[in-house]
Amino acid sequence: MTLIDTGPLVALCDPHDSRHRTASKHLKALAKADFRLCEAVLVETCFHLPRRAQRQRLWAVIDELDIEPLPDGGDLDFWMEVLGWLVKYADHEPDWADASIAVLSGRDAKLKVWTYDREFRTIWRRPNGTPIPMAVQ
Repeated sequence: MTLIDTGPLVALCDPHDSRHRTASKHLKALAKADFRLCEAVLVETCFHLPRRAQRQRLWAVIDELDIEPLPDGGDLDFWMEVLGWLVKYADHEPDWADASIAVLSGRDAKLKVWTYDREFRTIWRRPNGTPIPMAVQ
């Protein structure tokens, strides 16, 4: 399973985004991937895609790629784990979506993350300290 982060999703939906070509190329390489999306990333993506046409494209991308929601549990345990992760990495200023991805990755060993955030490769880890597997290098 491939959990999509905000950067690649925005890039796929906005042809003017500086990473649009890269995201399109990576999408071809990930053609057989089983895509997942968490609510925090969807919220952040909508913030970065405020125009009607961009959101229509987001809708189409989710539909075309058959992206499934990845439930985060939405419970107090999940929130506390995310908040703890945010405190641990506060010096690097992660946001809720970053922390959610790290925690979800730690909860499901099969998840790989498609992101353009360098910190996922260099600094951030799963809550147990192991590296977060990347879907693209």
